[in-house]
Amino acid sequence: MAVAGEVRPKNKSVRYRVALACTLAAVAALTQVGTADVFDARLYLAIFAGASALAVALLWKQPIANPRVVLAGAALAHAVTLVAIPDFIDDYFRFIWDGWRTLQTGTPYGAAPKAFVVDEAVPLDLRATLDRVNNPEYPTIYGPVLQVVFAATFAAFRTNPLGLQLLFAGVNLLLVALLLRRHSPGSVALYAWNPLVIADTSLHLHPDGLLAAALFAGVLAARRHPVFAGILFATAAGVKLVALAAWPLLLRVRPAALLAAAATLIASYLIFLLQGRGVGFETTRAFVQFWHFNPLGYEVLLFGFGWRVARLASFGCAGLIVLWLHARSRSVEDVPLAAIFGVILLFAPAINSWYLLWLLPFAVGRDQLWPFAATAALPLSYLTGLTLDDPALELFEVHPLARLIEVAILGAAVFADWQNHRRSGALVPIPPPTPISRARVAAIIPALNEEAAVGGVVSDVKAALGQSLDQLIVVDNGSTDGTAGAARAAGATVVAEPERGYGSACLAGLTLVRPETDIILFVDSDGSDKLEDANAIVAPLIAGQADLVIGSRVAGNIEPGAMTVPQRFGNWLAPLLVRLIWGVRYSDLGPFRAIRRDALEKLAMQDRDFGWTIEMQVRAAKQGLRIAEVPTGYRRRLGVSKISGTVRGVILAGTKILYVIGREAFGDFGARRLPHSHGAGRIGHAAIRKEGAGNVLPTLAKRAVND
Repeated sequence: MAVAGEVRPKNKSVRYRVALACTLAAVAALTQVGTADVFDARLYLAIFAGASALAVALLWKQPIANPRVVLAGAALAHAVTLVAIPDFIDDYFRFIWDGWRTLQTGTPYGAAPKAFVVDEAVPLDLRATLDRVNNPEYPTIYGPVLQVVFAATFAAFRTNPLGLQLLFAGVNLLLVALLLRRHSPGSVALYAWNPLVIADTSLHLHPDGLLAAALFAGVLAARRHPVFAGILFATAAGVKLVALAAWPLLLRVRPAALLAAAATLIASYLIFLLQGRGVGFETTRAFVQFWHFNPLGYEVLLFGFGWRVARLASFGCAGLIVLWLHARSRSVEDVPLAAIFGVILLFAPAINSWYLLWLLPFAVGRDQLWPFAATAALPLSYLTGLTLDDPALELFEVHPLARLIEVAILGAAVFADWQNHRRSGALVPIPPPTPISRARVAAIIPALNEEAAVGGVVSDVKAALGQSLDQLIVVDNGSTDGTAGAARAAGATVVAEPERGYGSACLAGLTLVRPETDIILFVDSDGSDKLEDANAIVAPLIAGQADLVIGSRVAGNIEPGAMTVPQRFGNWLAPLLVRLIWGVRYSDLGPFRAIRRDALEKLAMQDRDFGWTIEMQVRAAKQGLRIAEVPTGYRRRLGVSKISGTVRGVILAGTKILYVIGREAFGDFGARRLPHSHGAGRIGHAAIRKEGAGNVLPTLAKRAVND
């Protein structure tokens, strides 16, 4: 069970032993206090929150040599919980009731437990269970996967909650074992030995750990077994729909994963939906609209805007941030699911301590304090008017002092993580690329029916670059006029690429680039680029100041009428999205650009049409290339544009640009993966990394053209 390649540390400290002893003692104390004749909420919560805080303090960055110790300690802690269940816990009565209803009628949905109070068909041993079901006026809210689980445990144990305890404990131990396959034992112990994790699974009987276990197993399986991963993600969503927040992760693997997830989830709901009694969405709607308990960020929105606007705003804010966190991730393994579920909780109208089970497994190994500090903070939400028997408080109103302490703990932990991120996240500057003593530039000019302009463009490029121009390649992209002849007459090398598309033409041109070429310049063939600026664009590359230089029309001078309104809008929107997602500032998507050959090799360019320019800029941002923009002029083109000249062209180009941004943000559906890098930063910065840069550009270009 040891992590591959792990060097087991020698444990000279007794801290982890003390932590385990404290967890075991705390769980035993919770069992005793929770089942006492007179329930003391203050004592119970002091043990619950205090033990969680102590466990985190003792285990934080504490090495443990043997992973079996972590798993055995977690198993022992769960075993302690099997003695009894605290009397104030009542959620599991609904689980038992749902299990019976599923076995009896095939579905627990559509009928509130309250309707069965006088039903003589209810067995005698279920009467006590029915009397303890919470919120009996509402039909069940729990998902289809949980209903199958409840039915199975009822069939084996009937009203005895031991079946649920054993199941939830077993699933959590399986999750601990999976965590140990990926992380060091010391970091896993933060989760496995946390009193909140133990209590909220097999003592308080909350099924949320099933969601986390399915998601974590799905992440582990995503690369090699995408269909199985999709089924696991659907299983998690069938436990609670909040798991859908993790589904964009599936876009980073083959499409089969997402298809399997959707098909499995739909099938699980259809089993119950076809019986005509719904699937609990009416209760879900009531929960979303009216439940209000222990909120954090939502409370601020509620105070400022009222509950209707607050709930809509909180949903929108959480959704946008979740998508942003997914988009910024580099790989399946890099998706910050702990932060994603944390954002959902931040804006949720109701926050319970067991919701932390969604995120804690994904916080393991990330060196973030806030998720584990939350295990000491959120248990304080049990101090309500109901548990304290305080007439000054509403039944589910959290005591103000408990709220203050809760917020203080969370705020301090978030601040500590922010400080740690600032100290460790600073990019280490690296020496700039080596200046090129005698630059060899290859200019690639895609052309489609540009007979009137291409000759002049070729001549202007030659005049602007002079001796540094080593190759001038015009790609005839299926022209029906004399474009090829005009280009040859002006002195260009012409290659034919019958497959239409700007990217296809650029890739075809790259197949002719000589191995000794240093810089590749891309130029439009319609006469719109101010080609006397070509030297200014390649100069930063020659000087070693940049890897990619964009000729910015926005920063330069655009001739009136040269750009349409849709072009200007798209030219503003796409760079804005790139800045929001990857933190790199562009002002233009201009096709007049130059890039060092070794930098282009890292980008593995593949787009075949309108997405070529934005793909290059996004991948440059993701790879941490040094990017510069040089002001350039932009004139009215000769002839009619194939893109901005038609409504169809504008729509297709805009759609493709947004698609490429989305594909690069959320996954490329199995296309060739980019080399992993941690250096994508702002312009002028990069992180230290070691990457080979062989002469593979022609090979990659040929492969992309032929794929």
